[in-house]
Amino acid sequence: MVERIFKALSSPWRIEILKRIAKEPLCQCEFEKSMAINITTISRHVRELVLADLIEVEQKGVMKILHIKDKRILEIIELAEKITNKEKEHV
Repeated sequence: MVERIFKALSSPWRIEILKRIAKEPLCQCEFEKSMAINITTISRHVRELVLADLIEVEQKGVMKILHIKDKRILEIIELAEKITNKEKEHV
């Protein structure tokens, strides 16, 4: 399962989705508007996040509401960002 998590975190789009739904659950359609990518691409990213057990999708009529399952994933993202920024400082 760890491999799935890191695979899910390998995309900046998926990281952005996680950060946004950590603040509040959002409809999948919101990402199409705000991220300027099509719904098919968003669906693929959502699928990877679901397979990694990082989010759950709640069907409300035609809307798919995305919920983060464990906000601790944001700590991992933040730590990775700090490591990356620290490496850039040493170059």
